Amino acid sequence: MESTAGRLTGKSALITGAGSGIGAATAELFAREGAKVVVADKDKSSASTTADRIRDDGHVAEPFAADVSDEAQVADLVAFAVESFGGLDVLQNYASDRSLVAEDVFVADADPSVWVKQLSVDLLGCVLTSKHCLPHMIRAGGGSITNASSLAAWLSLETRPAYATAKAGVIGLSKTLAVEYGKQGVRCNVIAPGYIVSPGTEKLYSAVQTEVMLDHVTAPRLGRPDDVALAALFLASPESAFINGQVLVVDGGMSAYAPMIPSFRRLAAENTEQ
Repeated sequence: MESTAGRLTGKSALITGAGSGIGAATAELFAREGAKVVVADKDKSSASTTADRIRDDGHVAEPFAADVSDEAQVADLVAFAVESFGGLDVLQNYASDRSLVAEDVFVADADPSVWVKQLSVDLLGCVLTSKHCLPHMIRAGGGSITNASSLAAWLSLETRPAYATAKAGVIGLSKTLAVEYGKQGVRCNVIAPGYIVSPGTEKLYSAVQTEVMLDHVTAPRLGRPDDVALAALFLASPESAFINGQVLVVDGGMSAYAPMIPSFRRLAAENTEQ
């Protein structure tokens, strides 16, 4: 993965959900770009593994285990980040509860407890981390927050309505934060990934489903965590200083075309073969 070195030199960053996948890729890239990184994840072992990789590469990282749906744990996490690095410049929220996929069913059959759990991590988690990071950013004269949404926020997956609702809420929250705190130097933007191949998604989708995903991107390959991390780097860096309250879609063009295009392609191929 190539990038311009030093874009986050002197910055401190807190990244949730950084034990694996997109969060881990983002933490490692930010560290290579000069940031001091707090690697936060609910799973202590995963957070430590990511932090160890960063340290082995000669960069600065501290792991911390926290459940972002628990305000007391979030307060401790932010306090740890500030005490470790003397302040906080960047917040990146990637924590998501993937354990609920099988239970997140059609609304007529919904279990309210599943919705509470999904919203608590994916949406309330962004609220709580922002709440506790904002005072430090404001005192420092500014900062950057990036929250992870998903194409599911506006393109229905048919299933997983609680997840889709949580990710739609993230967009509304982020635009509100951008308006509320932009004048105080704090920017808030959203990254909306499409299908990204990672250990987490490989557990969710079969090989056949993955092949279908490839048919629905305009790129010659599926997305990787690094693709999202590079977009996150741009939003966290001074290069995006005048970008606030926006949604950056990283989906290989999946949302760029009318839904019948793959069917038209298959029909054209069949006609050519005849």
